[in-house]
Amino acid sequence: MSVRKFLPALLVSVGLTLLMLPLQETIDLSNTALLYVLVVVLIGSRYGRGPAIATALLSALLYAHVFVPPLFSLAITEVQYLLAAVVMLVVALLVGHLTASLKSQAEQVQARETQARALYDLARHLSAAQTPVEVEEIASRFLGTALQAIHTRILPESAFAAPPPPLTAALLQSALAGRHPLLSAGGDPRHTLALVPLIAAGPPRVLACELPATQAGDTATRELLETASSVLTVALERTHFAEVARETELRRAAESLRSSILSALSHDLRTPLTVMVGLADTLALGKASPERQKSMLGALRNQALSINQLVTNLLDMARLRSGNLELNEAWQPIDEVIGATLQQVRTHWKDREITLDIPSGLPPLRFDAVLVERVLWNLLENAIKYSPADTPVELVVRRFGEWLDVMICDWGPGLPADGGEELFGLFRRGQAESSIPGVGLGLAIARSIAEAHGGQVLAENRMGGGACFRLRLPLGSAPTLSDLEDET
Repeated sequence: MSVRKFLPALLVSVGLTLLMLPLQETIDLSNTALLYVLVVVLIGSRYGRGPAIATALLSALLYAHVFVPPLFSLAITEVQYLLAAVVMLVVALLVGHLTASLKSQAEQVQARETQARALYDLARHLSAAQTPVEVEEIASRFLGTALQAIHTRILPESAFAAPPPPLTAALLQSALAGRHPLLSAGGDPRHTLALVPLIAAGPPRVLACELPATQAGDTATRELLETASSVLTVALERTHFAEVARETELRRAAESLRSSILSALSHDLRTPLTVMVGLADTLALGKASPERQKSMLGALRNQALSINQLVTNLLDMARLRSGNLELNEAWQPIDEVIGATLQQVRTHWKDREITLDIPSGLPPLRFDAVLVERVLWNLLENAIKYSPADTPVELVVRRFGEWLDVMICDWGPGLPADGGEELFGLFRRGQAESSIPGVGLGLAIARSIAEAHGGQVLAENRMGGGACFRLRLPLGSAPTLSDLEDET
């Protein structure tokens, strides 16, 4: 115990004696004794049992020497005065002991409350942990704050073969086998190595940290380590099951994607290939008229283009999903890309009416022309395939604030009642079973490309029937002619 805690006992007792010395004739001996007892209570409540006992002994000595007749002498001749001094000493010791005990209990309660609050914070932070690495970081912060622990690590059993120093495989195996906290001398004499097993439903682990040697053997420290290890074990078990659930979900999603791809390929490749084989066999016989041959060759070309479009969509989606898409952006007018897309559309649907509403004076945009052309193609193809052949498809370009919208509207059945967001998923179609060719990738590709440009693809039902798909691209700040000259 620090000597500094005993100095207040000396100073307060002597100070009280000097203060009451001029009043010794007016203050009764019993009242003087009570004042000394009060001092003992104050010292005990502030500094603990040792200083309280020292204060009691010193106060009894001063009381007997200064205030009990004969004054300034310890040769007490009256039995009543001797009894008063002894009673005063016993009462002071008893009160000091009780006060110190209450102080100790209050400190223990406060320490437990602090630990409970710290454990609650630990559990609250662990509830958001998703991986064992995050659990280890939270445990390191908690033990560093609560126990001044350093070098906190959570080691799986697979790391026992080559553990970081001063750990050894034998120590880790002993801690794991004992299922209780294991304390061992580390490389630094100022710290003690603490090993706590963490055994849950997942792979077993060991919590390792270095504690200050002064508190390593404390019962409260061991209890806190055991409690914290229980909370960490639950968190690690939860992350283990979460990882298992994520892997299961990934496998399920991969299997679902595989099934969707196989189903789409078997449906949308088999039909055009069968048609192409039949047309080729008929042409090989050479019995068709020239007009019939020309028509059949055109049908062959359309089927080949349909297969090419299907493969292109699959490859585009593979590129987008891999994250390796690189944009070849340049400042250019949107109407040129619209014109190039319409030329390709008319080679497939020559008789389909497409109305245009494109204002003049549109500012240039920064985008990848090939990819944006793919977006417009997919949106136009979707509108043509899912609307009656005798209705027009409308293409409208408008500027809204800092955005440029390209809207493609049709007079088809419109979007589902619960909204059209599901149509932008992979292999999602408006009708699961339909005679219309397609695998449900066009809208997903369109949205992914738009988002790569910082834009959006939105869908909404139009008044009077049909649907509108909106490609929204940011305008940005187009460079001036002087900027382009400076770049060159």
